[in-house]
Amino acid sequence: MVDYAMFKRHVDDVHNAAKIVIQTQNAKTVWPSLSREEAGEAEMKVVFSEPGILWNAPIRGSSGTTTRTKRAIVMGGSFFFKNGTFDMGSACLEVYSLTPESGSFKLKLLEAMHFDTEPNEQQSAFHPMFHMQFGKSNQWDDAKLQNLMAKIARTDASKIEIDRSLTIATRDMRIPTPQMDYLSMLVMIVADYFCEKNSTREVTKGFKKILRAVMDSRNPARDGRQSNRLALRWSNQTEYPFCASHWYEESVVNTANS
Repeated sequence: MVDYAMFKRHVDDVHNAAKIVIQTQNAKTVWPSLSREEAGEAEMKVVFSEPGILWNAPIRGSSGTTTRTKRAIVMGGSFFFKNGTFDMGSACLEVYSLTPESGSFKLKLLEAMHFDTEPNEQQSAFHPMFHMQFGKSNQWDDAKLQNLMAKIARTDASKIEIDRSLTIATRDMRIPTPQMDYLSMLVMIVADYFCEKNSTREVTKGFKKILRAVMDSRNPARDGRQSNRLALRWSNQTEYPFCASHWYEESVVNTANS
């Protein structure tokens, strides 16, 4: 059984490491609220009951602190553990343009992403084991988002205007990815929005600290059941080396049906 209190402390350690880098760009953080849901004696689901927010983030790592164009990044996810092993999970984010206007803030949804883990032991037909879809997110409650954003902006919720309309033609396309749980997604966000090739020693050191925390043995989600199943598909084959095709169940060599 996964120790919930220990896992929660580890997530806090990852957040603290990320905050060191994020603050170098004068961005603010509201980390998601972690909670536990029991699902039987040998199972536990850990969810973020509220989204996390990175406020006043740059548009990329090389933007610098003086660039006026800013972003608000909303994040969430879940972890499902079974018999002490990370069994499945999801992660999602929404990226908004952030425009201050006479004491108010206008936010326009620019992109939404959902990272998923194939939950079934018998993998669904034509579904990559791990995948990402554009245009799909957790669909957080608008009022909750307004209140959280108002809190971090130190203003009234009536001063936060959010436009969440988004048209994506490829929302049903599943793009194969590595295991992208919430902590892995946070690494990606910090790398792309807060780091670049000329980053200071402080930023580089801070990013390495995040990586070490996510890969640490105290993180029970670092080594999932499905990622191990996926790795076996190419490690046991000499004819078909590592490639994206292995993400699909149909890639498994079955002499009876081939």
